[in-house]
Amino acid sequence: MEIDTQRLRQLAYGLMSRKRYGGTLKDPVQRFRHERIQEKLNVFIDHLNHTAHAYETADRSLFSNFRTYSKEGTASFYHSEDLNLISQLTKKEDPSVFSVGASWSFKEVGAVYQSKYLNASLRSDLGSIEAEGSCSIGLWKEGEFDPSLDLEAQLEASLVSCSAQARLGTANAYIQTKATGSIGTVYAKANCTLTKEEQNLEAGVGAAALRGEASLAFSLFGAKITLTAQGSIGSAEANVSYHHKNKEWEFSSKLGFIAGLGFKVNVKY
Repeated sequence: MEIDTQRLRQLAYGLMSRKRYGGTLKDPVQRFRHERIQEKLNVFIDHLNHTAHAYETADRSLFSNFRTYSKEGTASFYHSEDLNLISQLTKKEDPSVFSVGASWSFKEVGAVYQSKYLNASLRSDLGSIEAEGSCSIGLWKEGEFDPSLDLEAQLEASLVSCSAQARLGTANAYIQTKATGSIGTVYAKANCTLTKEEQNLEAGVGAAALRGEASLAFSLFGAKITLTAQGSIGSAEANVSYHHKNKEWEFSSKLGFIAGLGFKVNVKY
């Protein structure tokens, strides 16, 4: 409910205009009661003025940390190739990398709020397409033969896509939430990372009229647990993933037709 501070000030002015001087009253009882009434009116008038001032100050403080933006969509394309042949021949760790990607959006709108303990943002893309692929091959680590392979490909198109995030707390202890959603989405993705220290396998394909994801993370002095829920309506989807590396573990699964539900658990320590 919005507070009409102008109305509060009008009430205070109306009460003040109705105050009367009681010095001409000869009856001491009447004069005492009149003074008591004037005192109560003064208290009420001060309360109305102070309340209006407090709400106006809080309003200015709130909106000074809040801003909205709108900008035209963007189109971009990139590619890179770095064979690092010299590094491979001299047993250095630099891998051979190939990557390509493209993105397009019709329009972007959003809002941002920032304060000492709370940071939050909301972003929405109207009409968007993203495609990317990469391949990384390494043969050496610390001069020893230690092959690694990283493959990734992804394609996604949405009529409307939204994301929101908020973080409350300090650097040592905080709670963080994140949510994404889209309307009219088709996607396909695949990822594979194989090394001695890390193994990632992920594959998914689907289409959904409505699709969303929300996560909640708890962090305390370096240890972090993230729980994620996924859902879709009017969909046909199949997704599975497994990730493991030093001090981090994650598993997720989602399978659905017409309506789909999924989950993800990530632990870092």
